Amino acid sequence: PSPPGLIEQFSIFTKGGRVLWSREEDAEMDMSGVNSLVQEVFLGERSGDDSYQIVYEASKYLLKWAFDNELDLIFVAVYPAILNNQSLKLIDSILSMVQQKFSKMWQKKASTLTARQMMEAIDFDDAYDDIVKKVQKTNLRQKSKPRDFKDTKKGSEKKKPNEAEKKKIEKKEEKKKEKEEARRKSILAKIGKKGRGGPGPMRKKKSVEKQAKPTAKKARNWNGDLTAEEAAKLDMGEKGGDAVSEDQRLEQFRQEYMPEGKIEFEPDDPSSSDDDDDEKASSSGFYSFFKSLAGQKPLERKDLEPILEKVKSDLTAKNVAVDIAEKITESVLTALVGKVVGTFGTIRGTVKAAVEKSLTRILTPKRVINILPEIQAAKREGRPYVIVFIGVNGVGKSTSLAKVCAYLQSKGLKVSIAACDTFRSGAVEQLRTHTKCLDARLFERGYNRDAAGVASDAIAQAKEMKDNVVLVDTAGRMQDNRPLMQALAKLVAVNRPDLVLFVGEALVGNDAVDQVTRFNQALTEYSTAKNPRVIDGMILTKFDTIDDKVGAAISLTYVTGKPIIFVGTGQTYSDLKRMNVKMLIKMLLR
Repeated sequence: PSPPGLIEQFSIFTKGGRVLWSREEDAEMDMSGVNSLVQEVFLGERSGDDSYQIVYEASKYLLKWAFDNELDLIFVAVYPAILNNQSLKLIDSILSMVQQKFSKMWQKKASTLTARQMMEAIDFDDAYDDIVKKVQKTNLRQKSKPRDFKDTKKGSEKKKPNEAEKKKIEKKEEKKKEKEEARRKSILAKIGKKGRGGPGPMRKKKSVEKQAKPTAKKARNWNGDLTAEEAAKLDMGEKGGDAVSEDQRLEQFRQEYMPEGKIEFEPDDPSSSDDDDDEKASSSGFYSFFKSLAGQKPLERKDLEPILEKVKSDLTAKNVAVDIAEKITESVLTALVGKVVGTFGTIRGTVKAAVEKSLTRILTPKRVINILPEIQAAKREGRPYVIVFIGVNGVGKSTSLAKVCAYLQSKGLKVSIAACDTFRSGAVEQLRTHTKCLDARLFERGYNRDAAGVASDAIAQAKEMKDNVVLVDTAGRMQDNRPLMQALAKLVAVNRPDLVLFVGEALVGNDAVDQVTRFNQALTEYSTAKNPRVIDGMILTKFDTIDDKVGAAISLTYVTGKPIIFVGTGQTYSDLKRMNVKMLIKMLLR
């Protein structure tokens, strides 16, 4: 057993909420402290650090925990708040050693037994007691060591600080106390908002009937199990759900995404050299800067530099990065110096050719992605072509996935969709309605499942059903959310998709560059694969709302070296276009 007054409770459970092992030193103590931890921290998305302390019941107890992200295990120690630094070090040691020991035992059994069988097979009581005894012995040995001279009375007198040092130390102590007081008040204020009681040991909540109050937006449930009521609401199978509401939802989707009852896409490589558009652009906009250059004498650098400064300002106003704007203007300068341009039409053609040449060089990605030929190659190998869609919350991943599904179907391909957003309520139902509209196959396992496992099963089924493409939907996540980025890296590492597409909003401008960069870093850092997979290409949504501010798209390709495969230009399934350099130039030079 733990030393009296040290660890009151130690629990080990999975991220799905299954308790694997628990030890309570106080028989009256229940799991309410750990439950509070799960509700406030894990489900409240405040578990970014591997170890973090929270106050329970007005500073009565503290909880400290550690993750094993590879095995999806959580280790929690509950201990009194009034402990000295030496005792806290003992708790850290016990927590670390328990994590290592239990993870090793769990991993050893995991290859042959189920989770329930492993719970019965692993007897951790003796191992836990041995760890606690070992830490205690180590602590006693350290205490019995002779003191250093600096710890003796003479040593401390010898090193007495002078007046200046005393003032510095006192000032530092005051600042430390102020920070601690501010932190304590902040934590107590948060506890107050939760409706906690005053001081006292952890106790079971009294079942008092309270009038329902309007609550704030609930935190997303990443790890906990669904309640019976939530499961019933989400069950849209034959025994659950309302057939009428399902039909109504399907009709609403059809009106919204297929208003004309059919899906028609523009040609993949439409001609963008429209003479009428060029004539309109000549009288105003980008080309108007060069009107004054028409004449009979050769152009010199001094004639062009003032105009190109205005051009550079115009490009940066359209969200083009400064270094890219400089490259474009330098190309135009090189193309025009020494030339005699008698008419404005000649100038326009020369400028357009220079800009197109410069942007083509800048926007040529490191990897050229030709989806249709790659799908045919996978088909010849007897396997489905797998595309994973990733991105931050609320950018339109599921809708973009449905548009890509419609596009691939228009090319005569059989497509299935894997519902691997097992966290967001309604995500599976949204995809189910899309697949009914598109007559595509949906593979889903419901909610609170391992996304990597769902994707793996979906790919296996698609191969069996001889589908050509599997589109994998994933949960939205912010690029700095460590646990969720680890789960995403696991999905990509386990399933090795042919294509990883990042879905971002064109409206966010150059913030998309940061998002893609951070996603790539996380996929590399948290991957268990020898050669980690990163983002291969991008889809930009809401591209029809940015007018001529296409600079962010140019910067995104230039900085990341990844191509923009598709852009979303509206709400319907048909509003999806293949991105190419000519389209960007046409929009940029309006």
